[in-house]
Amino acid sequence: MVENGSSQGLLALTAPWAAAARALESAREDRLFDDPWASALAGADGAAWLAQSPPEGVALIAVRTRFFDDYLLRIVQEDGVRQVVILAAGLDTRAFRLEWPASMQVFEMDQGAVLERKQTILDQAGAKPTCERHVIAADLADGWEASLTTAGIDSAQPTIWLLEGFLFYLSPEDLAALLGRVMKASSPGSYLAFDAINSATLTSPFTQPWVEMQARAGAPWTGTMDDPKSLLKRHGWKAELTPIGSPGTDHGRWPYPSAPDDDPEAPHLWLATARRPYRIGEGDSDQAQPGQAGPGASPLLLPLRKRP
Repeated sequence: MVENGSSQGLLALTAPWAAAARALESAREDRLFDDPWASALAGADGAAWLAQSPPEGVALIAVRTRFFDDYLLRIVQEDGVRQVVILAAGLDTRAFRLEWPASMQVFEMDQGAVLERKQTILDQAGAKPTCERHVIAADLADGWEASLTTAGIDSAQPTIWLLEGFLFYLSPEDLAALLGRVMKASSPGSYLAFDAINSATLTSPFTQPWVEMQARAGAPWTGTMDDPKSLLKRHGWKAELTPIGSPGTDHGRWPYPSAPDDDPEAPHLWLATARRPYRIGEGDSDQAQPGQAGPGASPLLLPLRKRP
């Protein structure tokens, strides 16, 4: 699966980049979310990445962050799920900046060094979680399922799994294996959210400058999925794909049009959401129709958490 010192080190390298993009978005008057700790978490590494990143890099992270913020809050409010697992959580601060309902449990899993650094910065800032937060130091290559059980997750209850901003750093084989482990660990009624790219993204002239920039920075994209919906369907999950830049999700940030869904030669960057039904056939009528948003595809205009 994921090798120590390779993919794990890569994820630690890129975590400050996402924090830097969140800090830049949070500084805007028309910000899509407010992360008052992002700048401190990003540090010098994040600032250096920000200085050489093209605008679409920041826009991608801003749009993606808002999309998954809205998706998580929508599911916990509408379906009553009270467990969220954030794999490779990095410097994510959703346990602190989102307004979670009572009894909400958020499990953050990542390498111990990354979590310790984050905790030190958050403690210095006086940050307080808005949920019951569980921090789990674990390697994605090891038995993280057992670590989750030890941390107190209820495997008999539905869970929302968030795999944000890292699957494209894995090999295709490791990516598929990780998704398989997550789906196997999910009880009926669980949800899954992640972002993915197709193989054309690595070769398209439209995305080549970004792909090359990532490689020069030491974080090449390698993990691709050309048909996420079919993969999830084979495991019994009902999925929806929302392309970056889709109407209603770009919030005026994404500068490019979305590629047609039926064009496999075009580069695709998807925001994927999926659900494991309680029983076979459940939710067939909930699948999105042409022109109609599916689960997670139409973000709610929820109030942002104010700066302390």
